[in-house]
This record gives sequence, structure tokens and C-alpha cells, in this order.
Amino acid sequence: MIIISKTKQRQRPLGSIPDVLFQIIINGDIGVVLTLCLVNKATYEAIKLLEPHICRWLMRSHGISTFDPVLTLNPRTGEQRTLTVHNLSGFIERQDIAHKLACQIVPSVWGPFSDEESPKMNYHAEQRLVQRLERGLYVLFHMADIARDTYKTKQKINPLVPDVTGRLLVLTRMLEEYHEIPRNKRRLMSFQEYASHAYTVLKWGYREVDIGRRRLKFRGYLDEQTQVDFHATLRMLRELMERMLLRHGPKVWHRDARNEYSVISWFLLKQSPQSLAKLLLSPQDECCGLEEKASESGVRRCQFSDPLDNYWKAWKNAPDLGCQTCDCKRRVRSWSVKPALIDDQGRQYNRAAEKYLKDMWTQRHVGLHQVFTMGYFNIVL
Repeated sequence: MIIISKTKQRQRPLGSIPDVLFQIIINGDIGVVLTLCLVNKATYEAIKLLEPHICRWLMRSHGISTFDPVLTLNPRTGEQRTLTVHNLSGFIERQDIAHKLACQIVPSVWGPFSDEESPKMNYHAEQRLVQRLERGLYVLFHMADIARDTYKTKQKINPLVPDVTGRLLVLTRMLEEYHEIPRNKRRLMSFQEYASHAYTVLKWGYREVDIGRRRLKFRGYLDEQTQVDFHATLRMLRELMERMLLRHGPKVWHRDARNEYSVISWFLLKQSPQSLAKLLLSPQDECCGLEEKASESGVRRCQFSDPLDNYWKAWKNAPDLGCQTCDCKRRVRSWSVKPALIDDQGRQYNRAAEKYLKDMWTQRHVGLHQVFTMGYFNIVL
């Protein structure tokens, strides 16, 4: 005869409240967890108590063992963010977007290996490049976060900061240059209008300087290889963007040869992961075909018109600052791009990235017999 103690009979079948919540949560997803957090205080506290276990289970359910430290880096402090149920979905989404973008960039820029034009190559050299491009994309996402947070923050101009004062003094000379403008052009704008325009440039420029300063501080948290990965990623993205603009842009668009000073770099450093995915992962051949682009009549319908809208506004140098012909917008934009890319160290990392991409190009295209012998592809010659 089996004797069952009264104590065991009193126990709940599923144990305590945390046990019940855990059973519910593991049968759902991160959205269920976030919804349960809003039920009541006791439920929220139980979820927080189980948070490490919940996060690990959700990561395993997505096939993730650990996150790259660059992805979970706090761009403000340089410290690692604590994994919570509230930021987990963001990390998973960013990792997924970065992986898809990295796999898409290489064959889109360098061309596919096989006649089937598979979007993802299994060759070892390409896989190593994809991993490093992913890390570079994580840095790009942080750069975009810095710009977004700065635009949301109300600016307080501090005239005592030497970097800010030096840059703004350059633009204040615009007031002194008014009398040097040819008379025929000076008649189109009074001195009051010119002064108002200069003041607008100063206000807009300070925000770009602040973005540049924060990006430079963030770069200090990165090791050398990660910075090289970032420059390699940006090089590949610029090439891909130029091809995209050539197809989906107006006929008057031309390549900007000034590289890091270009609007393309400024535009890419502002794009959120979702915006980049919409731009680069969407099918490119569903609009703006060669015949449609060559047609002189009618209005082209382009599915990328909205994502590229900010680019065209910047490229045309109008109309945010109320000017059409001066170069003030390009000059001011460079204040947020230069600290992120092209100081002395940035130039070294850029050259290292160029060398690395050349090496990877050689490994990818030289010795294709290795691909045949290893059985990765069945290429019809």
C-alpha cells in the first residue's frame, strides 16, 4: 500500500505562480511575454524573476546561442546591455536583418557564383566575409541610433565647446561674405534674408556637430577589427546604393565622387535596420525597368520613392535651409560624417577595409576549382 502524505496532496499540480507563468510562456512567444507583463504587478514580478530563463529559452527557440557583443553594446556608455524580455525582440530582429543584408550584399555587388544566382553562397571565404559584414552592420545600426536620439533631443547650444565654436565660426563668415556676392545675385536676397539663412544654418549645423561628436565617442568603444568591418560594410553598401540610385533615381542623378563627403554616406548612417531592409531586401526588378527609364513621357511609378525621399531632398540641396545654390548643406552634413569615418584613424581603417575586400575578392574568384572539388555548387559551364 502506497502512503501519500497530506503535504504532497496540498501541493499545486504545477507548483508556484512562477512555475505556472513559465509553463504558459514557453508555449508562446516574446509577444505573449510582453502582454503578460501588463497583467498585474505580481505577474510582472514573477516574469522578472524568471527573466534569464525566459530569455535563454526564447533565444534557443530562434536558434541563437549568444549575441555578438557589438550588437548588445550600449553606444552611450560602451557597456554591455543586460538582456531583458523587453529588449530581446529588438536584438533578435536586428541580428536577423543584419544576417539577411550581409548575405544579400556580397552577391548583389560582386555577382553570384552559380548560374542559378543563389542569394546565399556556401563558399568559406564568402561566409567569413558575411560574418564580418554583419558586425559592420551592427555598428551602422548604432550610428543610426545616435542620429535618431540626437534629433529627438532638444539641443542646448554650449558656446564654450571649442569644436562647436570653431565650426560655427566658419559659417558666421557668411555674413561678412554677403557684400562679396555679385550684385545681380545680391538683389535676389536682402541682407536680412541672408542673415536669417545664416542663423538657420548655425542652428541646423550644431545638431550635426553633436551627432558627429557622439559618433566619435562611440567609435572609442570599438576594437580595430570591428572598425575595419564597419568600413568594409559601408564600402559595399555605397556601391550597392549607387547601383540602386542609377536604376531608381531620376535621369539627372550622377555619381558623387567625393566618397565619404557624399550624401550617400550621410544617408546610410541615418538608416534604421528596418529602413535598410526595405531598401535593400525588396525586389529591385519590379519597377523602373530599362524601357520605362528610357521613356520620355509619363510618370514612373517607383516603389522606392518613399524610402529614398530623404536622399533626394539632401542630394538636391533644398529646401530645408531655404537655399538652392549654396553648398552649406553639404558642408554642414559632413560634420556628422567626418567624425564617424574620416579622421586620421578612420582613414587607416578605411585603407585596411579596402585591402581586406581585395583579399576576399581574390579568395572568392580565384581557385574556383576548390568549389567544384568540395562539391558546394553544380555550375553548368
